[in-house]
Amino acid sequence: MELTKEQIKRIDLFLEGIGIEYIDIRFEMVDHIATEIKNNIDDTTTFFEGKGFQVPFIKYMLSRKKALKSRYEKQTKKLHWHYTKVILKDTLKKAIHPKNLLVIILPSFISLFLGSKYIKETSIFIFSLLMLNLVYTSYLSYKFTKKHKLIKIVKTYSFVSSLFVIIALNFPNFLDVFYNGNYQESTIYIHLLAFVFNYLLTQSFLEKRDFIEKNISI
Repeated sequence: MELTKEQIKRIDLFLEGIGIEYIDIRFEMVDHIATEIKNNIDDTTTFFEGKGFQVPFIKYMLSRKKALKSRYEKQTKKLHWHYTKVILKDTLKKAIHPKNLLVIILPSFISLFLGSKYIKETSIFIFSLLMLNLVYTSYLSYKFTKKHKLIKIVKTYSFVSSLFVIIALNFPNFLDVFYNGNYQESTIYIHLLAFVFNYLLTQSFLEKRDFIEKNISI
């Protein structure tokens, strides 16, 4: 017997109640549990009826609570690295889009042909591009990320972006470059790489944002 929407909702609420937070992982677990109940329980109406902890469904779920949380933790770790690979792969694919190529070529041309001669000016220009892109991305993604923070892939986008930018700004440290005037040609290329990656990552994120907004209602 197929489960009703109300019964499926009860599975979802139970999982949420025991700490299964990420919605995309919870959706998969709800589907798995619903299929399991449908295949093994003859009278699903009686299975979900009753009060308090005497409901067969509650007893069944509580007996599996530890296993469910363990599965969730494993899925969270697995999806984190899976989504990281997916995001990096999609980010690289964005580089061949004509519009993105135009954005990448201009600062790359300036860095390659003017960087060695005008180190300070080029450093400031490339660093400004990086900062402007970060501000732009933050502005576009703040409300969305806050609203959908319990979707694992959204969290992974934030992780990848933050990690790469932190590395780019600290190796070399941007304070040493721009406050102490320790301008170096190598810094130009590090910040150029950070700008290119973050720009492409932004394009990937915006595409995923549009997809989530169209297909998921929270």
